[in-house]
Amino acid sequence: MKRLILICAVLVLVQTGLAVLTHVYKNSEVSRSAKGPLLKLAAAEVDELRLEDGEGRKLLLKKDKAQWQLPDLDSFPADSVRVQGLIDRLAGLQRGWPEATTVEAATRFKVAADRFERKLTLRKGGTDLGVLYFGSSPGLRKLYLRVDGDQEIMTLTMAPHDLEVGPDNWIDTHVLQLKPEQVVRVELPGVKLERGDEGLEPADLTAEEEVVKERRDALVKRITGLTISSVIGTENKPEYGLDFPVLRYTVELEGGERIDYLFGRLPEPQVSEPQGTLPELPMPVLKVSGHEQLFRVEGWQMDELVRVDRVALVRPKVQPQAEAGQVAPPAVPTVPPQ
Repeated sequence: MKRLILICAVLVLVQTGLAVLTHVYKNSEVSRSAKGPLLKLAAAEVDELRLEDGEGRKLLLKKDKAQWQLPDLDSFPADSVRVQGLIDRLAGLQRGWPEATTVEAATRFKVAADRFERKLTLRKGGTDLGVLYFGSSPGLRKLYLRVDGDQEIMTLTMAPHDLEVGPDNWIDTHVLQLKPEQVVRVELPGVKLERGDEGLEPADLTAEEEVVKERRDALVKRITGLTISSVIGTENKPEYGLDFPVLRYTVELEGGERIDYLFGRLPEPQVSEPQGTLPELPMPVLKVSGHEQLFRVEGWQMDELVRVDRVALVRPKVQPQAEAGQVAPPAVPTVPPQ
């Protein structure tokens, strides 16, 4: 009897040891699978990015030297900082604990090859380096993510609008911006500015006048800091109002380059549905010399330039006052002639 009990005890110990070893082995395998980069690529290698949504809309971005461009938008400059930042971030992702690993979960989380919210392909010289599927959101600013050929489904801190397919979401909105120190002359309808010893100032400034510097600086910032909202092609349509512009002005840079700006009339506001909501504010069309494309800009940028006049930029010089305690000399009486 004692021998049987001893044998049973040994068997229990052996089974317990096997269970512990199996658990440790499985955990070590999971730990090994949870380490390392999610994508095996170098960010600097990527020269093409293809983005697609679940409805079949596509976006193509290509790198030309150091500048990312939108080929489907006449190779218009893309926001290279944003594009490269996205690639750098994805290339640096490390494996974490997967949320799920089944085919059913991939479909449910919308990261399957035939069911996804976004599909992103990173390429080099026409060859795929990596394909990622972005799915539904498990929480605020989070998305499910799966790499093609990998069963593990991860979560990533990223908002859906960071992967919008529309080209206007990727254009370089600062493409029209200038350096203020480059500007030597500005011809606006209400005033003409020329560079002087203390910067731009009205060309007809008199000795009794001085520039209101804060207003002048704000005007220069607006002129040199124009931002665009969208690119609308190269065709000048009648509804753009460029034949009857609201504003036209010219900027001259060092070296003699002249840039002409032409703002079209605002279209009539469109009434939004349902009724009771505010109408969508229209954006004027802008044509700039040296650019084939026409642009949409926020209306407030044009409004600030339309309202500019000379009166707001200058003021009479303040006459120096006598120092404290100093008595003005008495006036010399005038002796009438005899």
